Amino acid sequence: MSPFERPDRCCPKCNHHRYLFRARRTVEEGKFTETKYRCRACSHEWWERIPAPPKKADDAA
Repeated sequence: MSPFERPDRCCPKCNHHRYLFRARRTVEEGKFTETKYRCRACSHEWWERIPAPPKKADDAA
């Protein structure tokens, strides 16, 4: 398996498992992390949103 193939992620348009990472940003005051991908087969671009990791206690300073 190459770094561009992950069985748990695929293009929502064509279901291809090869994609390129395009961008990442934190949204809604740090509550979520959005990641943008582009399919290597059909060039469809999509965003995936996941909850942001909790902040560490020493990061609050």
